[in-house]
Amino acid sequence: MTRHTYIAVACGLALMGASACDNSKLTSVNKNPNSPEQVSAALLFPTATISSVRIARATMEITPSAFVHWPQYFAEYQYPEISYYQFRPTTADGWWNTWYTGPLEDYAQALRQTIAGNRPNQTGPILVMRAFDYSIMTGIWGDIPFTEATQADNANITPVYDKQQAIYDSLLTNLKDAAAMLGGDGPGYGNQDPVYAGDAAEWKKLANSLHARLGLNLSNVDPARAKTEVAAAIAAGGFTSNDDNAQINWPGDNINDNPWYDTEKEGNGTRDDARLSVTFIDTLEHLNDPRLAVFARPVQDPTCGPAADCTPVLAGNYRGMPNGLQAGDAGNWGPKSSRPGLQVFAATQPSYIMTYAEYSFIKAEAAERGWISGSAAQFYKDGITAAMQMWGVSDADIATYLAQSAVAYKGGQAGLAQIGVQKWIALFTQGFEAWSEWRRTGYPNLTPALNAATPDGQIPRRVVYPQTEQSFNNANLQSAITAQGGSDALNMRLWLDPAK
Repeated sequence: MTRHTYIAVACGLALMGASACDNSKLTSVNKNPNSPEQVSAALLFPTATISSVRIARATMEITPSAFVHWPQYFAEYQYPEISYYQFRPTTADGWWNTWYTGPLEDYAQALRQTIAGNRPNQTGPILVMRAFDYSIMTGIWGDIPFTEATQADNANITPVYDKQQAIYDSLLTNLKDAAAMLGGDGPGYGNQDPVYAGDAAEWKKLANSLHARLGLNLSNVDPARAKTEVAAAIAAGGFTSNDDNAQINWPGDNINDNPWYDTEKEGNGTRDDARLSVTFIDTLEHLNDPRLAVFARPVQDPTCGPAADCTPVLAGNYRGMPNGLQAGDAGNWGPKSSRPGLQVFAATQPSYIMTYAEYSFIKAEAAERGWISGSAAQFYKDGITAAMQMWGVSDADIATYLAQSAVAYKGGQAGLAQIGVQKWIALFTQGFEAWSEWRRTGYPNLTPALNAATPDGQIPRRVVYPQTEQSFNNANLQSAITAQGGSDALNMRLWLDPAK
């Protein structure tokens, strides 16, 4: 595979062309060739893919958003409400509308073109990225519009909500279909593909690896099917090294930068409210993890002063901030807690769709459960090694880390716990995936934030539906809420997340 850096090639044209005039009374002489009536899939696909990654790994991640706080990677000292689960419904509005009117609409249009044109190496990547998007959305809300989504062109602006189980059935089928069709005859997207530069073999690996992720998500609600899906996906062939990582490589040219760089004062932005959580810092320190110096910066002020629940540290050391402090107490923590490391905010730091490290941990869990052959211990080591190499840790430091008794694989339930903790560390900057894994496994063993505002005082297990749906699609919304237990609260469990 040839790695490449995505450089914008006027992907915005895809949006510009979407509203082109179509007046049957005008002759072809009056048609503007620079404003096409149908935007090509070759433009829609990269636009949608970049947008998908920005939403999943930036809009929903960058503090003060939920998915850096709920898995307890970050704590918030300027706008602490999200740390103690006081979720703003307008945030749900923004996420929902951005997904449906942005990448999902573009994928729908592109899919119609590539299927009609019998272009499987273009259809396959659309199915993969569409599955990525919908798996996140149903992971956030549960039942959502799916079958009738992106049908506004057909005058359907009040789509019904599909059940999460039915959505998963479709996504797993789509990923199998994508893997089967990729690699045959026909054109791909070439250099307009921002992930794999048109390499169908790599897209096939991603289809199978993502299939394994979604199959594993069934482990609590349908263990037998989870085993079947995961084993089949792994047998079909997923990632084999970090060279296969599905990611966007940002050129760092002040036009196409790591979105985190664009928000923070270290880059093009002004924000400075992100602090590492005490949970994350303490875990890395306990395990003597060499990524600590990459993920975090030493505190500016090692003393405590008025900061509540603070333990003094030596100058040059690290300290995490407690999750869930209210505004007065949280405001004391700015210089006394560790900022994220500069590499996290670097303009060229990639944004990940899925990595070989995560896939290795999936294989480790599957082997430990007896679903596949192979050594769970080796897959576990592969995951740790790959995760550290992604952040530039040396081979010598990796070997030292793996040799520790606290890290060496123990097997059994203890081994599953180790896989869960190491996977959580590896998913740093992919907070939604970490939150989903915590809901599924309970690892790491997170303590709810102080001042938790959820009805049961626990970490949220879903997100509230957007207010816009109450205004424009309320009948279908209420049916979905009723079908999922009758409440739209943050502590309601989804079909994928049954009580144990």
